[in-house]
Amino acid sequence: MHTPLLAAITLHPTGGGIATVSRLLWQVVNEGWRPGAQLLTMFDHESRPATFIEKARFTTNLSSAQILGRTDFIIFTHLALAKVHTAVPARSRRRYGVFLNGIEVWKPLTASEQDTLGRADLRIAISHHTAARVMKAYPGVGPIAVCQLALPVASAADGGDPPPEHLGPHAVLTVGRMSRTERYKGHDQLIDAWTAVVDAVPDAQLVFVGDGDDAPRLKQKAAESGAGDRILFTGFVSKASLDALYRSAALFALPSRAEGFGLVYLEAMSHRRACIGSIHDAAVEVIADGETGQLVDQDDTGCLAATVSGLLLDEQRRRRMGEAGYRRLVSEFSFERFRDRVHTLLHADNPAAVRAGV
Repeated sequence: MHTPLLAAITLHPTGGGIATVSRLLWQVVNEGWRPGAQLLTMFDHESRPATFIEKARFTTNLSSAQILGRTDFIIFTHLALAKVHTAVPARSRRRYGVFLNGIEVWKPLTASEQDTLGRADLRIAISHHTAARVMKAYPGVGPIAVCQLALPVASAADGGDPPPEHLGPHAVLTVGRMSRTERYKGHDQLIDAWTAVVDAVPDAQLVFVGDGDDAPRLKQKAAESGAGDRILFTGFVSKASLDALYRSAALFALPSRAEGFGLVYLEAMSHRRACIGSIHDAAVEVIADGETGQLVDQDDTGCLAATVSGLLLDEQRRRRMGEAGYRRLVSEFSFERFRDRVHTLLHADNPAAVRAGV
């Protein structure tokens, strides 16, 4: 491969986890194939449904890059983007690979989506959990390599105000988009558990970072929970403010049930914070249960409350977990390891190597 093209929806910071993965991939591709690597995004601002004009422009640019021979391999960061490959004249189509992030390939796929996935020269899942779910649902799509994620290389912290609220010593941080279509993330369960947490730890604070169309409902639920004065909503914050929030928090919690990987756990681990995740998704690959954090059943609100309370009341234990999490991040999820995995996969011409994964 000489001139790869990375096709992404957006790289904007408010674009969510898939935008973060896209930024991570662009760092790797741009570094490894400079100056030949190319980037094509549907738009360069916040994540939202694309307009017809944006889709048409993206498809035209994708076709032109292949017809004019500007690239010999396309890396799609989302299956929905790969579907437009069929609009390119067959004789001009280049080889392509698709990153499989999680829920977008766990849901029932259309015949067109299955065909697009099956025709890909390379399928890369961001976790073993994601790969297993896709293979179970669609065993005929072909081999899926696994390339676990890392954090993008840190750039200079952007500007921004300090955290909007003063946090006490027992603040629990949650970071994630609040979308009506993503109610699996555990925001509701944390609110449901918070009265019991406050009963055990009176100064406990629950801090939600992020925004979305479900934020008003969650704010109303928090206000009616009986512990509303101990639940804070910051909205979307700058990178500098988010880093400050991580440093101020006692621990991180995202008891989701549908994370394809969970980059936010790595963010917390980079700040030496113990993590609470769930037993239902790829958190089991990131969080070493009982060592770097704890895994809970999202459906068991009592267990969630007891787990949060127990860690808040045991500072030495959560500090040990935070330090262990940082060591795990460095050894298992470094940018260098991710870069090497991607390079191995993109340079592999041997199907057996792709089938084995890295």
